[in-house]
Amino acid sequence: MPGNKTARILSMQRLFWHFYLFLFLVLLGIGWAVEQLWQQWQPAAAPPWLDSYTSLLQQQVQQPQSSWPHSIKLPYSALPGNSIGWLAQEQQQLQRGEVLALFEDNQVYFYYLQQQQLWRFGPLPLTQNDGATWFTLLFFLLLAIAVALWLWPVARDIRRLQHSLQRFADNRDIALTLPARSFIAPIAQSFADMSDRIRDLLNLQREMTHAVSHELRTPIARLSFALEMAQQLPAQERQLMLQDVRELQQLVDEILDYARLETGQLPLQLQQINLIELINNVQEKLAPLPGADIRLQLPASALLYADGHYLERALQNVLVNAKKYAQQHIQLTLTEYKQHWQISVDDDGPGVPPELRHQILQPFFRIEASRNKQAGGFGLGLAIVQRVMQWHQGSVTVTDSAQGGARFVLALPQRHAAKL
Repeated sequence: MPGNKTARILSMQRLFWHFYLFLFLVLLGIGWAVEQLWQQWQPAAAPPWLDSYTSLLQQQVQQPQSSWPHSIKLPYSALPGNSIGWLAQEQQQLQRGEVLALFEDNQVYFYYLQQQQLWRFGPLPLTQNDGATWFTLLFFLLLAIAVALWLWPVARDIRRLQHSLQRFADNRDIALTLPARSFIAPIAQSFADMSDRIRDLLNLQREMTHAVSHELRTPIARLSFALEMAQQLPAQERQLMLQDVRELQQLVDEILDYARLETGQLPLQLQQINLIELINNVQEKLAPLPGADIRLQLPASALLYADGHYLERALQNVLVNAKKYAQQHIQLTLTEYKQHWQISVDDDGPGVPPELRHQILQPFFRIEASRNKQAGGFGLGLAIVQRVMQWHQGSVTVTDSAQGGARFVLALPQRHAAKL
């Protein structure tokens, strides 16, 4: 919808200009306020302490000149008597031996006439440098408070949006309500539209999967029944046709299983399982299948919180894949690490090229250029393994085996009952 897109672009531009003008006005206002405070804090042209300091200096200069370097802390120098044009009143003060103060910018000089020799003392600063530092800190503090007040509602709305994203990721309903004046309202609206679009696509995928599987199951059942009743067909031909029917049925089952895992339709039922018992059960189940024998290297005990049904399915798919390609040896090793259990399956088959190790975990990908009866499979077995591991917050990786073939590594985090 071009109109909505244009409106959101304009909203984002308004957000930018709002923030820009906000910073400009805040800097202008705070700068003016701090300047006014600085001017009020500045001492007057004649600060209150000047008379006391002048009296003290008057006493010090009346002492012998040899004691001046020790008693007078200001720099002093001798000037020609006619170097400064004095007013009549000032000239009289100097003639009476009084110390006269003259101001220049933010500092003051003191003059004293002794035996027709004019002495100048100073300069003495009228302001304290520490004040500038404090007013600089005050400026940045006020700026930080103003920006924080502006950003607080933005951060609040971002937290709400993040919470809604997490609920959406967990496949739960979202209810994102932001004020109409919220700065991220356009982003929230885009997220709401996107989530609705994704849910529609997921529902469409789920409906299509169920519809296709239902439409396939009906003719498959009829074919299977017809083949059972067609006694006049040669036994070999009937057996081949039954094998094709079973292959179609297996394909439908795997598509349904993958669709459930892909869309999150069936959440995992986590409970404590015995990994040793589960692995032994899978080995016994696969023992009658053709291919190399499966050798096990297991610890004395191994307990894990997981979904036993789907974990057994994933392990079975990995071992069936190993049986297809192994020549003589398949080794399953279970190892405990600090935070997870690791199941490694090694074989001495042809291995998996590095450039294909990620692709073989994708649905409907097969290394063989064409399907054949010997290799079998539909390219969904390892994809189901990856989904099961993702649901368990684990991982599956493919590397080279020490036996010369491929190594499939399943990593499962050690969950605890309190985290379920």
